[in-house]
Amino acid sequence: MSDTLFDALVRAAEDDLVRFADPWSKTDELRQIQVGVEVAAEVLKGLAGLAQHAQASDQRLYCWWAL
Repeated sequence: MSDTLFDALVRAAEDDLVRFADPWSKTDELRQIQVGVEVAAEVLKGLAGLAQHAQASDQRLYCWWAL
């Protein structure tokens, strides 16, 4: 995960995550699999929690993509 994304997740307030979930849930990819704003917000909150835990443990997050 990029430093920029990692830092943004660590520092984001819950209100920010909910606000960012709205446009993300409207992307073609998420609309196709019917992911709504509520689910997108929960995913972002989970990622933020993981990032905060990783930072507290002096670790990083890694992202694996498969197509």
